[in-house]
Amino acid sequence: MALSEQDIEQLEDLLFSEHLEEEALDYFGLHGLICSAIFGPISIKSDTFQTIVFGEQPKQFEPSQLEHFNHCIELISQDLIEELNQGEELSLPFFYEETHYDACLESWCIGFMEGFFFNEKSWFSKGEDIAAELLLPIMALSGLFDSDEFQEIAKNDKLMSQFEEIIPEQLVDIFLFYHSD
Repeated sequence: MALSEQDIEQLEDLLFSEHLEEEALDYFGLHGLICSAIFGPISIKSDTFQTIVFGEQPKQFEPSQLEHFNHCIELISQDLIEELNQGEELSLPFFYEETHYDACLESWCIGFMEGFFFNEKSWFSKGEDIAAELLLPIMALSGLFDSDEFQEIAKNDKLMSQFEEIIPEQLVDIFLFYHSD
């Protein structure tokens, strides 16, 4: 069951709270973070999601707000797992964004990378080269990396466009890499 517009609005009220830093994740970033937890090497518990997103700030929120936050994580997770299990193309929220597509895509990628940074060691535990290759499109699209290598990649519009298009398939590849024996 997908999040309703009302669920998303309530969630964004929480994510854009004055208690949080300006760089806090938005809905798209949270979705990316959830994807990294589902498709990557380790799962993330709801209280850990709260720590990643809110830092030490969860105490500033009402229990009902945190319940809604956890409920949204659960719904997004269920949808993604169902799509994965049924072999459907993953419906990522930035694909439906017309006005702010680039910003939403970047935010989603940043959220995914937050999941990576949370436990970087586990991402590389099965093979650093393959993990880096699988993560390259998301890393490049996140805009978080400013090495010469990433600057060259970012200048290549055709490659960046290809990276955008392959994200759903790349997530499946990431999942298979970490979750198949």
